[in-house]
Amino acid sequence: MFKRLSLRLTLLTVILLVVLYSITSLALYGIIRGFVTRGIDFTLRQAAYRVADTAVLTGIPSFASTGSPEINFVLADNGVYTSIADPDLANALEKRLSRSADRPVFFNFAHEGEHYRVFELPISPGSGGPAYVATVLDDSQTVRALSDLRSVIVIVGLFGICGATLVGFILSERMLKPIRRAFQRQLEFVADASHELRTPLAVIQSNLGIVMEHTDQTVEQNLEWLNNAHGEARRLAKLVQDLLTLARSDSERMPVDRRPVALNDLLDRIHDLYETIAEMRGIELAVRADEPLVVLGDRDRLHQLLVILIDNAMKFTDAGGKVEIAATRTRNQAVVSVRDTGIGIAKEHLDRVFDRFYTVDTARSRHGETKGTGLGLSIAKWIVEAHGGKISIASEGVGKGTTVRVELPLMPRKAAPPGEEDVKAKGEA
Repeated sequence: MFKRLSLRLTLLTVILLVVLYSITSLALYGIIRGFVTRGIDFTLRQAAYRVADTAVLTGIPSFASTGSPEINFVLADNGVYTSIADPDLANALEKRLSRSADRPVFFNFAHEGEHYRVFELPISPGSGGPAYVATVLDDSQTVRALSDLRSVIVIVGLFGICGATLVGFILSERMLKPIRRAFQRQLEFVADASHELRTPLAVIQSNLGIVMEHTDQTVEQNLEWLNNAHGEARRLAKLVQDLLTLARSDSERMPVDRRPVALNDLLDRIHDLYETIAEMRGIELAVRADEPLVVLGDRDRLHQLLVILIDNAMKFTDAGGKVEIAATRTRNQAVVSVRDTGIGIAKEHLDRVFDRFYTVDTARSRHGETKGTGLGLSIAKWIVEAHGGKISIASEGVGKGTTVRVELPLMPRKAAPPGEEDVKAKGEA
């Protein structure tokens, strides 16, 4: 599919280049040819009228020098009189003259491989009857130069077509490379999503199948199978919600409601939510914010971001470990870092942890917890980038903990103070 598309783009590029080059070349050639021809015609006309004026005043054919030695004059009055030294050329020219008595004409004349430009001017030099003056210029070199110019245009055009074909193919490949990569990622995304959706559906179907086989048992006796199905249904609902979030973010249909958000209050709220969970797991949860920090962003999305980061940190930290959230200021940036003393991440996996559906391995989940879908950090990355920030992850290796660093632009000092939502959240905290 992409190969045919690349060929079509290349062909389109070549066609456009040929059309543009043809139009430009024809226009340029026409301008140069017209300029040269007008110069020659002007010289011929000027010389013809000078001779004609002399003939009219004196009644005698005149071949006086006009300051243009390359110009040869032919003056006829009931016969042919010529200053052309070559009699064959004069005879051939005399036969070619139209002897038109009504208007002057220009015409081209070839003789023995040479090219001439002729201007024929009817005159009446007296009572002798109609006469004419013809001025002749050998413009063979000009004709050859124009012929060479045509050849150069054609040759350059042929080389241009070859070069355009090669360049067009290379450019089309470069243009299609991100599209091909996005298409491949889309295929992988669909395949991974199908796989992730199939697993909980299979568990739900199998557990409900067991319940349907035990029709003689009560609900309490089938509670284990029902709980399994319910748990997978909740996991499936979360997965679908995450997929919907990413799909909307890709299509830019997920608006970000930017309002002043106090990070200190938001961190306190997150600490209150996870403090009990941390105590149950034997993990120390600490929040450190040195000074009030206000960013312009979507409070709900920033809350979701912190939940994802803290949930991951606690999931991969064993009992007795520590998870610390710190908020600091760096110039005009608010830096939020989530550091844990968990099992860490191998360095070869750090570049891919933000990819969708990418999970390092099942062993990272503590105490055999359910394997994640690999969408959390992808959503976190989208949230940070939607707020104009940056997110990075660092780990010294397996067993050495992990640190996630988020940089968000601080709200300008001239902006409005934190909104009612932050005040309300501060009161609840």
